[in-house]
Amino acid sequence: MKVSRAGIVSKIGSPEAIRVAVEAGKYLSTRGIEVLYSGEAASKAGSKQTPLGEMDADAVVVVGGDGTIMRVAQSIGETPILGIKVGALGFLCETSPEGAQEALERMAAGKFFVEYKTKLKVKYRELKLPPALNEVLVTTNKPTKILSLAVTRDEEPFHRGKADGVIVSTTTGSTAYALSAGGPVIDPRLDVIEVVFICPLTAGIKPTIFPISTKVGIKVLPLGSPGLIVIDGQTTVPVDYEVPITVERSEERAAFVRVISSDFYKRIRQKIKLGFEI
Repeated sequence: MKVSRAGIVSKIGSPEAIRVAVEAGKYLSTRGIEVLYSGEAASKAGSKQTPLGEMDADAVVVVGGDGTIMRVAQSIGETPILGIKVGALGFLCETSPEGAQEALERMAAGKFFVEYKTKLKVKYRELKLPPALNEVLVTTNKPTKILSLAVTRDEEPFHRGKADGVIVSTTTGSTAYALSAGGPVIDPRLDVIEVVFICPLTAGIKPTIFPISTKVGIKVLPLGSPGLIVIDGQTTVPVDYEVPITVERSEERAAFVRVISSDFYKRIRQKIKLGFEI
């Protein structure tokens, strides 16, 4: 794959991310690559701003953390993302500011591969909602209040009960909110859907793994608080009682520029510190 046009996006409100993004754009320009800037980096680079949804690029360089990457992934379809970590965790990022020039050089030279990750499609009423790279969360819209939920798998009953919420996660999202809520780490070679209840009143209900072909249905019942759909922590939609929400594999995938073959469990040890010892 050859990159002739690259997008540049930075974390919102971060001077450091903007600086690194502008430097990345300047470097790619010296390699003969056309550069399109979106957001705050555009003015700092003295360039016209290109909205994310209109960014016709071969790859997009995203400078920030996982939240920035998920925000961008909702808007650019399957355009490959090269993540440069300027943020808290950066689990999805390929490199740091210190290693950015080498990664950009390899991308410019075509010495990289593209890794694809499953997204989830969310259906609620007739709304056009973005796909989820990490997770779809259905949660209460009132702190300290609890939801009453009915959850199905492939239209068959799975669980009915009360909880603070339910997470429907991809394999990628298994190391994010689902992990914090008690779910397992899922090996990236497995393409599955994970369902994790948040603080369920039924103590015996545990995180459950389903085949990726599964369609998960959720209804918020009037015996509890009203709810919200939250997609990757970026998009929030109020939920009405008894109106079905369905979550299933999306036809659209996320794509990431990889310049090295990374060790998933090494990344787990370094970034999440789960205690896998070697």
